[in-house]
Amino acid sequence: MATHERSREANAPAERVWRIWSDPSTWPSWNPDVVAISLDGPFATGTTGKMTTKAGGTHAIRLAEVQEGRSFQLETAPVPLATFAFRCAVAPRGDHASRISQSVTMRGPLGAIFSAMMGRRLADGFEPLLGGMAKAAAGTAPDHDGGSR
Repeated sequence: MATHERSREANAPAERVWRIWSDPSTWPSWNPDVVAISLDGPFATGTTGKMTTKAGGTHAIRLAEVQEGRSFQLETAPVPLATFAFRCAVAPRGDHASRISQSVTMRGPLGAIFSAMMGRRLADGFEPLLGGMAKAAAGTAPDHDGGSR
């Protein structure tokens, strides 16, 4: 299984990045692809919900492997016979900076085919959302109520 990943540095502490990432109500304000998201419980391993994206419509999601303050995996099955596992991580880079990353791995009977067809394109789409996250964590992006942070 191939993993397709993008990362960037953020001028914000890892704790601030995590606070935003672990609050899905903020996602539409900094992630240009997310229209809406709802969870059926806390931001924790095993919680399910729904996410609507501009490109793919509404899909069931599940949080997997949530490591508080560090990373989480969001799983969804937007196409037949394949599960897409999106891993989001933050690592401290000193007191006031961090490295943020997102990757996707496609599993299932057709996972390798979808990975070859669209994995790189999906990963290229991580660039704007990581940029949005970096700006939000640095306090330079509008919040979801239209004001500034």
